[in-house]
Amino acid sequence: MKRQNFPARYHATMMLAALFSIAVVESASAQINWGRRAHREDRDTCKRFGADGKDYTRCMLAQQQRRDNAPLYAAEQQRNNAEAARNNVETVHRIRCNREAKRARERGERPLPCW
Repeated sequence: MKRQNFPARYHATMMLAALFSIAVVESASAQINWGRRAHREDRDTCKRFGADGKDYTRCMLAQQQRRDNAPLYAAEQQRNNAEAARNNVETVHRIRCNREAKRARERGERPLPCW
């Protein structure tokens, strides 16, 4: 019967746990830094607009709303692009099918139905 080396296994498990913890902390830190940078950019934008007092607050809210809506706009644009591509493929298919049907009629054959 082989005796297992528990301390080495324990050491390896603890190292993996430590590395995972470091990765999580780094990720959280990067998100916090991104939020601070975004806030700083928004603040600078509102200052460039000359906003102060209530106008500054409205400007900051508008900037935050713009940032919040950006992923929604990007997803909508992606959906529109996919729909346009699908329409283009269908149009090309219809043109090819009609061309082949015309050639079949010219040869005196019965054209295949287009789907």
